Amino acid sequence: MKAYSLDLRMRMFSYALTHSVRKTAALFRVSPNTVHVLKKLFIETGQLAPKPSHAGRPRAISAEGELYLQALLREEVDLTLEALRERYADTYGVTVSVGTMFNTLRRLRITRKKVHRRSPEEPPGASSPNRALSPRRRCHPLRPAPLPR
Repeated sequence: MKAYSLDLRMRMFSYALTHSVRKTAALFRVSPNTVHVLKKLFIETGQLAPKPSHAGRPRAISAEGELYLQALLREEVDLTLEALRERYADTYGVTVSVGTMFNTLRRLRITRKKVHRRSPEEPPGASSPNRALSPRRRCHPLRPAPLPR
């Protein structure tokens, strides 16, 4: 949930100086705990501005590690997630999961595309022999195919 605006915080605090916590909370339609926390914040910091949010865990792969992964993938394009995990663990001493490695690559917008390898004797423009034998679907995938007449 977003923090209350500084203007509202100032109005609540100035009203709370001359009135009870419950009356202040009722007037501004907030919980009494909000008014209490606001008064406590002013006593501790001398300000009414909200504290900066430090939500969540720190990332397992550091910013330096992200640069390392980008450089590594520029040199060796065909590395798997498992191989990247091992290289990262060897270099930084931090073992991460395959999911963490996947999420890091996705955040860096590095896609892992499958490489379909053709046999050396097949010319580059030829299509797969199985593709020629399979019938083309000309209908919606969830509707049954029309019956032959």
